[in-house]
Amino acid sequence: MKRLLRLLSLGLLLGASHGYSQTAPMPQPLPGYIETALAHNPDVNASRARWKNIDAQVKEASSYLYPRLDFTSKFSQYSGGRVLDIPSVGKFNTAALGIVPWDNEFTVSWPIANFGIWQGMSVSKSYRDASTAEVSAKELSTIYEVSEAYYNYSKANELVSIRKNALALAEENLKVSNALFANDRVPKNDVLRADVGVAAAQGDVLSAENMATLAKTHFNNLLKRDYDAPIETPSPSEIASIAGASQELASKNTDGTSSLTLPPLHEDEDRAFENRPELLQILRTGDALGATARMNFSDYLPNVALFASYGWMETKLQFSPDADLFVGGVQLKWNLFSGFGTNAKMQETEAQIEELRFRAESAFNSVRLEIENARLEKVNATERLGIAKKQIASAEENYRITKLQYDNGTTPLITLLDAQTTLANAKANLSTTTYDVLIADAKYRKALGTR
Repeated sequence: MKRLLRLLSLGLLLGASHGYSQTAPMPQPLPGYIETALAHNPDVNASRARWKNIDAQVKEASSYLYPRLDFTSKFSQYSGGRVLDIPSVGKFNTAALGIVPWDNEFTVSWPIANFGIWQGMSVSKSYRDASTAEVSAKELSTIYEVSEAYYNYSKANELVSIRKNALALAEENLKVSNALFANDRVPKNDVLRADVGVAAAQGDVLSAENMATLAKTHFNNLLKRDYDAPIETPSPSEIASIAGASQELASKNTDGTSSLTLPPLHEDEDRAFENRPELLQILRTGDALGATARMNFSDYLPNVALFASYGWMETKLQFSPDADLFVGGVQLKWNLFSGFGTNAKMQETEAQIEELRFRAESAFNSVRLEIENARLEKVNATERLGIAKKQIASAEENYRITKLQYDNGTTPLITLLDAQTTLANAKANLSTTTYDVLIADAKYRKALGTR
């Protein structure tokens, strides 16, 4: 817990979060989509509205530090009352003692020694800082959701193209098989196998299109756009370049696959503790509760205030200098007993601080676990990408050799179809693992608390 608070304080001194070389750049269209999502996301906008509310509370708290000036004007009339007959004086209505027809005055009050007001300022400012961190946390979460949805749609869209190419190839095989069968060069079985290959490819296209539609709907929903709004996606070559942007951190294993080398775990944890807004929010909430405890304690202390009033008490509204009155002085107020209410408020705040301490410990552990998971996923995704590249190279070479053998009549059609299916699946796997690298990178960036 002490280590967490130390790192959070260090992060506050260091300021804004930093970017690190082990994260890949975003595709060109993605930052614009993120800005759109941040502008329309209801959770983000709700947290921003909450910040405005707390910022107004800071201004309200600061207003109590300044003198207060009021003007009151009162007109009074009376009837009845008790009439006294005073010898040698005459009759006198006692109601006239407390009622003046016109009573106008300016009143100034200024608390010059009120510890509670100053702590109230600290409370409101700390809660505003906590709200600022909450906004950042919502934005960070939204950035990850949009990035993940964008990569999922781009992946699904690319899979549609891969499956359509496989379908075109299967249809061409069926066409060739029918022509060969018509010339009695291949048996009917070859035609049936080619027909089955076309049906399977059509099913793959349909599944890929359904996935693309769902991914498109989800992405546009995050941006609060029409579900069928077009989405600009990067080219496969651009995606491949972005996925390999951190190759300086990768080393080759003996089998030729890439193994990603990340910074030590404790370094990533320190960066996350510095940058994660959720942790900063807890820290600032703790500051607010500490100031609340001091504000509650101020009930035991005396308060000193200056006051002054200047006005006119007249039977007729004339503001005559003969009827003006000035009163001023100093007021000392000291609450000697409040029915143990102050003590109850202090106990309530102490319980809230204790609860926050456990919440901070839980958040600390959650961030550590998230960092470890993100690191594992990033390393695994990079390794699977290296395997997928090796796999597609073998699949392409296998298809080339099998096609030559089939054209020479030394290999049956079923072997060619199997080679085509293997190549199509290898392309789909390469596309999937490439985008998995980018999704893992986005998750890793979020775990570090960077955008």
